[in-house]
Amino acid sequence: LLQNVFLYDSVCPRQALDKTCLFSHVDGKLYGRENELGILMNMVEHISPHGPTSQRKEFSYEAAFLGGHSGSGKSSIIKRVVSHWKVNGWSMVFCKFDRQTSPLSTLLLAFDAFFGQFIPNQVDGINLGRNLQHAVDRISSSIVNSIDSDSVHQLCELLPSFRRLFPSAMHYVKHNSICSIQNGSFAQHSNIGASCMNGTSQTVNTSSPGNVGSGRHRLLNLFQILFKEICCTGHPVLICVEDLQWADEFTMDIIVQSVRSNSAMSEVEYARGGMLLLGSFRDNEVPEDGFLIGKIKLLEPSVNVTMLSISELPLQDVDYLLSFKFCVPKRYTRDLAHLVYQKTRGNPIFVIEFIRSIIQRNLVTFSVKSRRWTWDDTTIDLQMISEGVVEFLTKKLKQLPSDVIEALKVISCFGQVNVSTIHLLGFVDFVPNMLESLESAVKEGIVERSGPIFAFCHDMLQESTYSIIPPNERKPLHKMIGMNLALQDPEISQNAELCTLAVNQINICKDADGILDYSERALFARLNLAAGKHSMSTKKANYQQARGYFEAGISLLHADHWTKQYALSLELYERSIVVGFMDGNVETVPSRV
Repeated sequence: LLQNVFLYDSVCPRQALDKTCLFSHVDGKLYGRENELGILMNMVEHISPHGPTSQRKEFSYEAAFLGGHSGSGKSSIIKRVVSHWKVNGWSMVFCKFDRQTSPLSTLLLAFDAFFGQFIPNQVDGINLGRNLQHAVDRISSSIVNSIDSDSVHQLCELLPSFRRLFPSAMHYVKHNSICSIQNGSFAQHSNIGASCMNGTSQTVNTSSPGNVGSGRHRLLNLFQILFKEICCTGHPVLICVEDLQWADEFTMDIIVQSVRSNSAMSEVEYARGGMLLLGSFRDNEVPEDGFLIGKIKLLEPSVNVTMLSISELPLQDVDYLLSFKFCVPKRYTRDLAHLVYQKTRGNPIFVIEFIRSIIQRNLVTFSVKSRRWTWDDTTIDLQMISEGVVEFLTKKLKQLPSDVIEALKVISCFGQVNVSTIHLLGFVDFVPNMLESLESAVKEGIVERSGPIFAFCHDMLQESTYSIIPPNERKPLHKMIGMNLALQDPEISQNAELCTLAVNQINICKDADGILDYSERALFARLNLAAGKHSMSTKKANYQQARGYFEAGISLLHADHWTKQYALSLELYERSIVVGFMDGNVETVPSRV
C-alpha cells in the first residue's frame, strides 16, 4: 500500500527519480542490516542512563568493531547509529582515519573538534546551558589538577579548542611558572601525574632526555586523562574510530590503553551511563595476527567486545532495495534483482552504482503512461560489467568532462584538500579552474564539501580516481604538485601546513630515478628538516612522524653530504636520534650516531 502511494503520487520522470534518492545523499535507509543495527541499539540501551540498567552505579564500558570489505556499508551503519545518539544527547568523539594523514594528527583533530563544539558564541550561536557549563568547567578543573603546568601548556598547544574553551588553563600555567621561579625551583622538565592505569596515580618522569620513550609516555598519559574526564560530562560517551586499517600501532595503544585504564576503575565520578567504543576496519586488509586485532583483544575482559562482520547483501535484500526504490512490489523486481546481484555480487556500493548507471543509460525509465518504472531484463543482462567496483567506478569517472577529471586526479593525491590549497594550485596552469571543476564533482556525487574542505564521498572513489592516472605519470604528478606548493612561499619552512603538504608529495616520488636534481634534493632535504621540527613541536608532538621526515631528509642528502652539506646533515642526524629516544624507537639510533 505504501509503495502504491509513492508510485501514483509521481506524475513525471524527474519527480519519480527524485523519490528514489539514488542521486542524492538524503536517503538514510539501510537494507539488510537489521541484525547489526539491532545489536548496536541493544548496546545503546545498556549504556544509556535511561535504559534498563540505568540504576547501576558502575560506569559501563562496551566496544563494537565492524569488519568488512570496502563498500560493504560499514560507514552507513555507523552514520545511522551516530544520528540516533546525537538526538539522545550523547557526548561524541568522531575520528575517521585515512591513508594520507598521520593517525595521531587525525586523533588530535577529533578531540579538538569535541572541545570545539562547546565553545560559545560560535557561528551557530551556541550558548551552553547551566548544567552543561557546570560539566565543562568541572572537566577543565579536573584536567588541570591532574597534570603539571608543562602538560597543561602542551595540551593547550595540541588542542587549540581546549585553550579557547578554558582560557583559565593558560593562566594556571603562568601562575605556576611564576610561583616556581619565585621559589627558586623552576624546572624545564616536569612529570605528568595521575596516570589512571589500574585506577592508581603514578608519577612518570616523561620529559627527561634520559628516558627512552618520554614523549610517547607523556602523550599516552594526556590521552588517558582526556578519556577519563570526557566520561565525567554527565552524559554517555561514544568514541567512534572509522577505518582503523590506516591507524598505526601507537594510536591504537592510545585508544586501547585509555579505555582499559578507565574501565579498571570501579566507578567514575559524576558519570551516567557508560562509554561505547565503536570502530570499523577493512577485514580483508587487516591480518588476523596483526597489531590491530591484537590491540582489540587486549580490551577483554575489562571491556565487553562485540565483533560484527559486515558481509555483502544477500539476494533477497537486493530485491527489497529495488522494490523500495522503484516503488513496485517485489514480484516485479525479482528477475532484475537476480541480474543486479549476479553482476555486483551484492556489494552495496556496487549495487547502487550499477542501478545509477542503468538509469543514466536509459535502460530503466519511468513510464508516464503506466506511471511506474519499466525495464527490459534481457537488455540489462547483456550489459558488460567490470570485475570489481573500482574498475566499474573508473569507467564512470572517465565519462566526466576532462577538466573535472584533471581536478579529481590532483585531489586524489591528497585524499582531501583545503580551499586555500586549491587557490595555491590554481595559480599554475596545469589545473585551470580547479575550484569550479570540484564544485561540478560535488554535483555528481563524487566529492563532498564540508566548509573549506573537499573530500571524496568514499575512499573507493579516491582509489578509482588515482587509478586513472597512468602509473608512469603518478610520481611526476606528485613532484609537480610538491614543487608548485614549495615555490609559492619563499618562507615556506616557517609555514607548517604548506611545508608539510609540499614534502608529503615529494616524499612519495623522491626515490624514483632521476626525478629530482641536486638542487631539488637539497631543497627538500631542508624542507623535510623543517617539517620534522613542526611535527615534534608541542603543537603536534608527533615524534614518529617527525622521525619519518628527518629520515626522508637524510635520504635526500648528497652522497658526500658530510663534506658538502655538513650543517644540514648534522642537524638531521641529531634530530632523528632525539625523536627516536622520545618515541621509544631506538633500534636504528646506533646507525645515526
